[in-house]
Parts: sequence; C-alpha cells; structure tokens
Amino acid sequence: MAAPTGPAARASLPVAGIHYGWWIALAAVLSTFIGVGVGRFALGMLLPAMGDALNLDYVQMGWISTANFVGYLLGALWVRLLLPRFGERRLIAMALMAVIATMAGVALSSGFWPLVVLYTGTGLGSGIAFVCTVTLLPHWFASKYRGRAAGTLATGTGLAMMLAGWSIPLINESMGAIGWRLGWGGLAAVCLPLALFCLIAVRNRPGDMGLLPIGTDGEASTRDQSSNTAIQAVSRVNLRFLIMRLGAVYALFGGTYVIYATFVVTTLVREHGMAETQAGLFWIGLGFFTLFCGPVLGGLSDRLGRRVGIVVSFMLQGTAYTLIAYSSGIWGGDMGYEAAIYVSIFLFGLSVFGLPVIMTAAVADYLTPERTVAAISTLTVIFGTGQMLGPILAGFMAEYSGSFTAAYLAATALVALAIAITLTLPDPPRPERIG
Repeated sequence: MAAPTGPAARASLPVAGIHYGWWIALAAVLSTFIGVGVGRFALGMLLPAMGDALNLDYVQMGWISTANFVGYLLGALWVRLLLPRFGERRLIAMALMAVIATMAGVALSSGFWPLVVLYTGTGLGSGIAFVCTVTLLPHWFASKYRGRAAGTLATGTGLAMMLAGWSIPLINESMGAIGWRLGWGGLAAVCLPLALFCLIAVRNRPGDMGLLPIGTDGEASTRDQSSNTAIQAVSRVNLRFLIMRLGAVYALFGGTYVIYATFVVTTLVREHGMAETQAGLFWIGLGFFTLFCGPVLGGLSDRLGRRVGIVVSFMLQGTAYTLIAYSSGIWGGDMGYEAAIYVSIFLFGLSVFGLPVIMTAAVADYLTPERTVAAISTLTVIFGTGQMLGPILAGFMAEYSGSFTAAYLAATALVALAIAITLTLPDPPRPERIG
C-alpha cells in the first residue's frame, strides 16, 4: 500500500518530536493555571488573611467571591462577540493579561468596594480565557481523544492550588498584615511569563500549520462527518431541551462546588481553629488530587459515556460535602473527625474539575463544531450564574447560623438533584445508528 500523502500524511507531523496539538494542550494547561487556578482558586487561601486585615464579615467575603463570577459570566457572554474578531490566540492572551493586571490591582486595594470591582475584572478575564481555551481543544483533538485532552485542563488548576497552598501561608507568616498583598502580587508575577508563552505557542487551527487533529485518520474522519450529519438531524426542540438539561446540571455544579472551594479554608481556620499553615497543607493536598481528576474522569467518560462520568463526579462531590458538614464545629482530639476532613479533601479534589472536562467533551459530542462555541458560551453563562449565587447565599447562611454546616448540607441536596437530571440525558448521536 502506498504511503498516505497530503493532509492525512501530515496529521501526525511532529514539532520537537510531538504533534503540535500537545503544545496546544500545554498552553491550555497554563491558561487554566492563570485564569482559573490563580485568578479564581487562590482566593480560597488568601481570603482568611484578607478578611482579618480588612475586617470583612462572611457576607462581604461572599460578595467578593460572587463579584468574580459576575465578571466570569460577563466574559462568557462576550466571547461569542469577541472571538470572530480576535480569534482564540489573541483573545486568550488579552484575557490572561487582564487577569494578571487586576490581581496586581487587588494587591494594592484597601477596601471592600475596590476589591469587588477589581476582582470582577479578574473574573471577566478568567471567563473569556476559559471559554476560548475549551473551545480551542476540540479543533486539535479528534472525538476519541477529547475527554483526555480536556482532562489536562484540571492539571493547571491543581498546580495553581498547590502553589497557593504552599506559598501563601509562608508569606503571611513571615510578612504579617501585608502578607496577602504580597501573595496576590507574587502570584501575578509568576503568571506573567506563562501568559507570554500562551501568546507565542497557541495557534487557532491545525490547518494553519498543515496538520490534522490528533487521532484523525481516514476512518475517524468518516465517523466524525457521519456524527455531524446525525447531529444536524436533531430537531431544534430536542436540542433546546438538551441544552436546558445540560445547563441545569452545570448551574447546580457551579452553585455547589464554589461553596466548598471558597470557604473550606475559612471553615478550617475559623471554625476548627486550625493554623493557616496546616490549612495550607490541606489546600496543597486538594490541588494534588485535582491533578488526577481530569485525566481519570475524562478517560472514564471516553470509555463508559459522559453520563456515567458526570454521575460519578457528582457522587464523589456530594460525599465530600457531607463529610465536611458533619465535621464542622466539632474539631478536636477525636482523630475520626480529622480523618473525615482528609477524606473530604481527597474526594473533592479527585472529582471537582472532572465535571467541566466531561461537560466540554459532551457538548462537542452532541453538537457540530459550528454550534459548539455558542453552546459552551451559553452553558458557561448558566454555570457562572450558579457560581455567582453560591458564595453569597452560603455567606448569608453562615452569618445567620454561625457556621457553614447548613451551606454544605444544602450543596449535598443540590448535588442529588443534579444527579437525577443527569440520568435523563440521552446518548450522543452515533454514526453506526444512521441508516
């Protein structure tokens, strides 16, 4: 048989020994490190010291977190307008620079309202960068690799959380009241060269370099075209109902996971009397376990289906919320309660960032590439709404009851609802069913 020629021959063309799609995946990891890992989840470690230094109550802490998600929601809304004009490469770079600039501004802030405004800007950049990043990957990876490729995104978040968990307590311990400011400024400085790498490395489409997506061959190309034909045959009514269900699941995820991610360190420090350095070790552990959640759950969903992957992720999260809720307020000499917190951290880290990975892959499976950007943008807005409401409602509940126990239990109940909705999702169209 003659060797293939043309684009098919160039599908696996190496750059520095590997397909260039893996450089895109590395840039996607770094983009997530900056926009989501540092821009969003560093707050969990910095919030207790910020609250003490600026005399913030639980409600104000909740509003600061919510402000980030207001910006995130706006960013997700604007992506569809900005992307055709700038393209993924330039838009990701600009959004990441906005995240870095606003974090530097947060480091210089001296009051509640400047923090709210600037952290809204951080969320705006995070939302734009994340949506652009997750819509870029399906262009570089064929459908059979999308779950694993999207799973690499969680690595960036996990590494950022580990960095924050290690560095922030050390800075706060050595620098006192200004430690949180130096923490924000230092993280912004770390992110700057990574953003420049993303600008240099990212390319919008494999065709720009004479390549095909990773995992593409003649048979795969035929399957993908047949899948697109099947997807296009889905009625608008069914498609709208599908997006509604996916949106409900994503909103419930956004409103529940963010309670834990925002307030678990505050819970450990203020309610359990834990030293910030010890809480930082928990945060490092949380970040470490998230390194595995994307590849594990993404790969699981590739093999067993997106619905199974989503349900498994939610079940692990719900267990984590229950464990942290029943350990709240009873920290002491009983090692059983300490073990419950360790297990809670493990389960949350192992599952939480797997769900956005699977959701991204599911949208790419259900929809044609032309519809994927609009759908992910819409779902991200819905997800952002859940994130926006979760922290402020949890803050009010904690301020009223004196602890976050009720908020964690409410999150567990909402996870059960999300699982019930997930079980109604249909299987994606498959080419072998056509005809």
